[in-house]
Amino acid sequence: MALRMKYDLYDFDGTIYDGDSGVDLVLFAIKKKPKVIIYLLKSLKAVILYLLKLISKEEVKSSIFSFLKEFPDTDEFVHEFWQTHEHKIKTFWKKKKTHRKDVIISASGYFWLKPIADKYNVKDLFATDIDPKTGIVHGDNCHGEEKVRLFFDKYPDAEIMKMYTDSINDLPLIEKAKEGILVKRNKLYDYYKYKPNIIVRFWRFGWGIYHKNEELWNYLIVGLLTTVVSLATYFICTETFLDPRNDLQLQIANIISWIFAVAFAYITNRVYVFKSKSKEYFKEISSFVGARILSLLMDMFTMFIIVSVLHFNDKIGKLFSQVVVTIANYILSKLFVFKKGS
Repeated sequence: MALRMKYDLYDFDGTIYDGDSGVDLVLFAIKKKPKVIIYLLKSLKAVILYLLKLISKEEVKSSIFSFLKEFPDTDEFVHEFWQTHEHKIKTFWKKKKTHRKDVIISASGYFWLKPIADKYNVKDLFATDIDPKTGIVHGDNCHGEEKVRLFFDKYPDAEIMKMYTDSINDLPLIEKAKEGILVKRNKLYDYYKYKPNIIVRFWRFGWGIYHKNEELWNYLIVGLLTTVVSLATYFICTETFLDPRNDLQLQIANIISWIFAVAFAYITNRVYVFKSKSKEYFKEISSFVGARILSLLMDMFTMFIIVSVLHFNDKIGKLFSQVVVTIANYILSKLFVFKKGS
């Protein structure tokens, strides 16, 4: 009787890699070529359609990664990405003596995970087949039940000894394994014994989502608080010493609320979101204000096109405009204001 091959399986993002490699790859692409932003703005339609369950996850991924057309030498692009991001590979993975019986199985793109799989000499790699030239997804997204199918199609007689993951989405594979290992940062837990009460479980689940993209979540929280500051300042002005029925005083209230909001946004983005260590305060503040003025002009232009030219409802236009402005503010802040190492 032939012996069954025994393997350990690993999810990648949040498990081996501290964060989401796909998100980091997109941000790295923007830094290399700001034109990528245009592709991402175009993909907003696909994202909305996906959230409305009108298109598949494969279609929305194809739309997002269409920016790869801007990088004809994908191998060099991926090589540069890992030069600056390999430090995010977790310690427990690096310390393991051999990976010859390890299999990485991930929803991220095969072409950018392959160099890491090769470097650590893993047995095999299963990942989403994203065309490195066009961004088009071929086949199904490597996720959930699809991971089980892909693995056992290739290794029908294999035995999964351990399944390492940071997510409940991998429960189908965990149920096929002898042991389920839950990875929280660099700590490993027995999946089946990791049974805190429901409040703690909910908290840890939320914390896991938060930690995977901590900077983005902090930015969204700060953005919400900035909106509150802006509205509060506006209403204080118009309820005390300025009359909104007067066009000039209305705009003065708007300007005051914008100044307070930008001041609050700068401090919170510097301290809590991007954690800047720069001592060139004047240069940083000037860049931040300039970026906010640019996004304000983008807001005005977007509203003009949607409402004045296309004659859509102004509330729909404002909602779409705020999505564009929020994304633009994050990208401008990350790449041109709070630059790492500055």
